[in-house]
Amino acid sequence: MPARRKVGVSDVAKRAGVSIGTVSNYLNYPERVSDTLKAKIGAAIAELGYVPRRSAPAPGPSAKGTPVIGYVMTDIEHSLFTSVFEGVQEVCEENGMQVIALNASSDLERQHALVDLLIGMKVTGILLSTVQDSAQDVAAARAAGIPVIVVDHSHPHGCEPACAILENNLSVGRIAAEELIRTGCRRIAFAAHSFDYEQVQDRQLGVQKAVMAAGGDVTFTLIDSGGLMVEDGYQLGLALSGKPQDAPDGIVAVADAVAVGIIVGLEERGVLRVPDDIAVIGSEGAHLPAVSPMPLTVVQAPGVDMGRKAMLQMLDYLEDPITHVHGTMLLEPTLVRRESTRRTPDGATTD
Repeated sequence: MPARRKVGVSDVAKRAGVSIGTVSNYLNYPERVSDTLKAKIGAAIAELGYVPRRSAPAPGPSAKGTPVIGYVMTDIEHSLFTSVFEGVQEVCEENGMQVIALNASSDLERQHALVDLLIGMKVTGILLSTVQDSAQDVAAARAAGIPVIVVDHSHPHGCEPACAILENNLSVGRIAAEELIRTGCRRIAFAAHSFDYEQVQDRQLGVQKAVMAAGGDVTFTLIDSGGLMVEDGYQLGLALSGKPQDAPDGIVAVADAVAVGIIVGLEERGVLRVPDDIAVIGSEGAHLPAVSPMPLTVVQAPGVDMGRKAMLQMLDYLEDPITHVHGTMLLEPTLVRRESTRRTPDGATTD
């Protein structure tokens, strides 16, 4: 029987309905937490059997004080990266470390500047959710003697090996397309933008592989959504409604925001119904405002676990950089069925 996963700070926070930071304050600075929240957190800890673990500070440039890890995230507006941050923070809190998160805002030049800033701060390690393939930042940190773990991107080409923790985006596309095909869709479209992004390319390939495996009666169409925001999906939904005879009957959207926009646009015109005429599935499981007319089926990214695994790899490297083996870890996503695709081949709603 596999070992049970250790209960972490994020599990306590989720059960108590508070942030990880509030749980951290409860454990370290209880005077900052109200009596009401103390009761909720205490009950969650007792129910889950959470036991705080403190280790000696890890070695590194920041060893004279509290070791500090820098996390450069691609874009703070995307909940994947805030979920990764939760997992990183959890492991740091349990090992007497702190983490500083910086937002690259999907700007490669800004990313370079933030990595340089962390190098100047002499942080203990850097976690990098790189905007694009960036050997430059990995090499700069290495030259300064600071270990780097790449998150949500494979090991950059043209540099020395580095650990990489990422979602299996081939599986994202494959799982989404297989779900649409399973429920009777035969004209599958992948709606995406920013095709130079590794994640987008992998998701597209996963969709295409599922379509090819399904046989000749299932077709694939690539649609440029023109962007990755709700507004972009909305315009696409309106466009599809204008030519219903040419519309796909199943859409995998590269971003949940695009998927929600598509549904809003389709619902506004009322020509094509979701999911009866077009089933729509998102590729992230992002935390979106309640703007969708219906709950969205998604392929959920393992964001918190990606953060945990990345930080555990960092700790392993800091403990013994000589014997540490660099490698790439792919974490599998999970399908969450909701109303935007929940139908069987005959059109009936599934459980």
